Amino acid sequence: MRRLLAVAALVLVSACGSDGSSGPGEGTASRPSAPATSTTTSPSGGKPSTAPGPARAVETMMRALDEGDCRAMRRIVVTPSAVDCEVVHAAKDTFADEGIDLDEVVYTAGRVNGSSSTVTITWGNDTPDESYDVERVGSRWRVVFDSAA
Repeated sequence: MRRLLAVAALVLVSACGSDGSSGPGEGTASRPSAPATSTTTSPSGGKPSTAPGPARAVETMMRALDEGDCRAMRRIVVTPSAVDCEVVHAAKDTFADEGIDLDEVVYTAGRVNGSSSTVTITWGNDTPDESYDVERVGSRWRVVFDSAA
């Protein structure tokens, strides 16, 4: 429940500071494609990440959220000014509280369409999968965190 509350809070925060980025069901059309599956590993400690760019971006965002690390969160999203640090700090350790082990989560990156893609998160604990849109900004992949579906 707390994880869902944290993600909902991020959606609210981003909606209040929206810069016109696409939300769920808006923006680029996605078509079924052969996804690139990656295993979850830690980009900020623990095992090094082996996820491809789009999946690594979503993984980095989830770990920053779980660590309550606002700076890392702002570095990985498309609209850093929309991130409310108080919300990120309050989200610290919420995944473990919900029985989610981030080292067991699977991130599946869809086909890259221009400079965007979608990453599906399989939580592995009866929590429904979630998908996030990601965009290439310069040479880095960043998450459109108000795109959770």
